[in-house]
Amino acid sequence: MKLERFLGVLISSFIVFSGLWGTAASAEDATPAQAAMIVLIFDTHCKTACELVRPIMKEIKDEMKDCFSYVELNSSSETLADSQKTAKELGIHGFLADYAQFVPIVGVFTAKKKCIKVIQGPKAKDVYMAALQKALQCK
Repeated sequence: MKLERFLGVLISSFIVFSGLWGTAASAEDATPAQAAMIVLIFDTHCKTACELVRPIMKEIKDEMKDCFSYVELNSSSETLADSQKTAKELGIHGFLADYAQFVPIVGVFTAKKKCIKVIQGPKAKDVYMAALQKALQCK
């Protein structure tokens, strides 16, 4: 039982940090500091709904990687402290605090870190794209 929990925490941590590495640490995915941002809050225990949203977000990220930053924050109790630290560093800690219980949640932010759209639950790709396009137009 302890091994299963340890593996769950390890996998959760990898998922959170792999999303962050793909966004900020990789030269090919790097975006300007003042870029729009999409934030996905998920929970490792949320299987059905979260697993519907994540592939859509990956597809959008792959299509428009030079236009915005993408961050995944895990709200599972095992990794919440790390996600809170990341959210604070990004200037979106209030968003995580407000929505961590309602996964999956996608927040679309302007370059000035203003949340212009909160999307709860799985939606069609065009819903996320429309919100992102609006964020990219904001100055």
